[in-house]
Amino acid sequence: MALKFPESVQKINLLYYSIIVVVLGTPLWWYTTDTYRAALPHSQITALTEYKSVLNIPVAVCFNPSDVQRSRVEQIIISLKPFLLSRGSSGGRVIYDPVLSLANNCGKQPFSVVFTNDVARPSKAEISSQGLKISVEKVDRMIAEVAEDIVQYIELPHLQNHILAIDDPSLHSTLQDVRNAMAVATSYNILVSVVNPDPAAINLDYNLVEGTKLYLEPFIAELGELAEVTYQTQVIRYVKLPHKPVKNGDFYYLSESNLPHVINPIESKLGTSTTNDINLIIYLMEEKYSPLHIKTIGGEMKRLPSFLSPQFGAVLLYDTSNKTSIDHSSTFSVLLPQLKQLLGLKSSGSAGITAKEKYLMESRATLTHILRSTDTLNSLIRLVDSIPNMVIGDHIAEQVSSAVEGINKAQSALMEGKLSEALLQSSSARNAAEKSFSDPSILALLYFPDDQKFAIYIPLFLPVGLPLIVAYLEILKQWKKNKDKTD
Repeated sequence: MALKFPESVQKINLLYYSIIVVVLGTPLWWYTTDTYRAALPHSQITALTEYKSVLNIPVAVCFNPSDVQRSRVEQIIISLKPFLLSRGSSGGRVIYDPVLSLANNCGKQPFSVVFTNDVARPSKAEISSQGLKISVEKVDRMIAEVAEDIVQYIELPHLQNHILAIDDPSLHSTLQDVRNAMAVATSYNILVSVVNPDPAAINLDYNLVEGTKLYLEPFIAELGELAEVTYQTQVIRYVKLPHKPVKNGDFYYLSESNLPHVINPIESKLGTSTTNDINLIIYLMEEKYSPLHIKTIGGEMKRLPSFLSPQFGAVLLYDTSNKTSIDHSSTFSVLLPQLKQLLGLKSSGSAGITAKEKYLMESRATLTHILRSTDTLNSLIRLVDSIPNMVIGDHIAEQVSSAVEGINKAQSALMEGKLSEALLQSSSARNAAEKSFSDPSILALLYFPDDQKFAIYIPLFLPVGLPLIVAYLEILKQWKKNKDKTD
């Protein structure tokens, strides 16, 4: 016979268990399963997207007092200001402000302009060791054209295109300079590879260690604080070209259209693994293919057999005839100018880095870091808002705050013309922003759907909650029955 408690005792027991579940159990469950979300600076991140970075480009202005009066040059600077600012404010998330200021010595700064009456052709601006020489007569007649001469001299359109490509990927397919350049990163690894297709037939001293120390290491040192740059060397053997050179009279040639296929068999042997790897490849050609030219799409024969692979690296098809070792003075004189193109510069043919080129590289890197960091932080905020139960640890909040602070400091430094400081702050901000976005605690929740949560909680709450619900329904049913009898 089942033990039956009085109705009053059953109600007391029900109330007792309800209190335990509701008053003690539910708060305990809520506390132990509560999602910790450290406060993120939403408003500051939103403000970053609405703010345009300002790059003040310092341009030194010189003149000869015996040739041009100082007051005249000062007037020219004032007259040029609106034209230059208008040209630098044309679209995008950055305002470029060329700031012309008088200087005592031109030629040492990244950008220098000399106003003079001593110009062979007054209608044309001339490049000299002192900088850009512009006739005062031309300023009087064509001031808008003078402003455009300065804009082209400081390569503002080139820099603008690289920055606009961040928001408009289509520029990668329409602009060769943009397509060639590697994506801006806080670190790069340069991999120098010598490829010997037939070691039995090609027996040379590679001199890789000596060559990189003499030519590549000084180049990396010139990059300064642009990025953390490392390099490695390797020798690859027994990799044949998929297309053999074609004989044409007393020389051989490869068609430009076949050059992308040359890289394919080499690429699989390189061992590179990140998007920040830059490849410099020296492919040793057999003597029987000497001399080797490259036939361009237009039918022109290019005597120097080297080419650039966009966002990958540079390849030199090295002539091994009558050689016992690789002459790295000639190899790096070809590869380093191409490396500069991969780092976002125009083709110049020079292996060294000028003050102007360094300024342009640092400007591109700084602005890219600022914009990428801002985009990453905004993506993080949208992600956090879309997943309410995402855990935001204190370390993530600290990284986000550090990124916001770094962006603000970088923007301030840019306006003050302190490019090196802006580069350091923007690079630090980008690293912090990317670390916060790719934190493992965040990535784990992206693949944890709600149905899995139900699968966890239902077995926990159903055995406890179902008897209580049934008991309350029974009491309600009994109350209605007693009420009907009373009526």
